[in-house]
Amino acid sequence: MHRTLIVLLLFGTLLGLVNMEQMNQIQVYNQVLRLHVIANSDSRQDQALKLKVKDRIVTLMRKELNNIRDVEEARNRTRQCLPLIQKTAQAEIKNQGYDYPVRVLMGEYEFPTKLYGDMVFPQGRYEAVRVIIGEGRGRNWWCVLFPPLCLVSSQDQGLTLNADSRVEVKLKLREIWEKGIRVTSNNQPGSR
Repeated sequence: MHRTLIVLLLFGTLLGLVNMEQMNQIQVYNQVLRLHVIANSDSRQDQALKLKVKDRIVTLMRKELNNIRDVEEARNRTRQCLPLIQKTAQAEIKNQGYDYPVRVLMGEYEFPTKLYGDMVFPQGRYEAVRVIIGEGRGRNWWCVLFPPLCLVSSQDQGLTLNADSRVEVKLKLREIWEKGIRVTSNNQPGSR
């Protein structure tokens, strides 16, 4: 009887933790606005150009979103800024001596699990500004526009969707459960 009760209690706790983890992920998806810049190609020059364009957009949006405290307000302001983001990206591309077209879109896009500092962003669909330079076939760079987490320098390669590193989120209770649980009782048969 005790063993069954303990197993049911552990199982209920595990289900509660998994449900809580899913709720936290839903909250993350709904509370951030990401920036995703995709290079024309993987050539050294196109990758350097991507970082220059990213720097200009981050600087622009840092100013535009400076006093905004709510994700919906940030999304609305960013939608208003899409033509300005396009113009800024195109100007930087031209400044760097290229004539690539640039597309700027805002919508929900699929992202893999990524670690940004000490924060884990789970895999899923996030609202994002997507800036596609030229053919858009190169490695990409992303950050979080709101809340403002685009703080890496232009020398930093940033976070890419094609990175080799993998992040795995684990629950300790799940690890214990998978290893197996040995429940012992001090009660001897026939004693109470």
